[in-house]
Amino acid sequence: MLENYSTLQFNVRGKIFKGFCMRIQDDFHETYAVILDGYHSFCIWLDNKSEKWCASKNAVIDPDAIDEIINRISPQTPASIA
Repeated sequence: MLENYSTLQFNVRGKIFKGFCMRIQDDFHETYAVILDGYHSFCIWLDNKSEKWCASKNAVIDPDAIDEIINRISPQTPASIA
């Protein structure tokens, strides 16, 4: 599991994604800022009530790419996005 900061590089359907993510101090959720080359930064977080991962509305990237980031952050948790 990611502790505080991790570089990201992965391929989804032939498109390479590069960037990093870092954990943000949040008293209510497990939250990460995601910065990818060529995209606006966004946040993803684990909703404590539903136990599902959520992404900011401005995360305008392929949902499979978001799933890949979630899998890298928390490999023991299924990457279901709310």
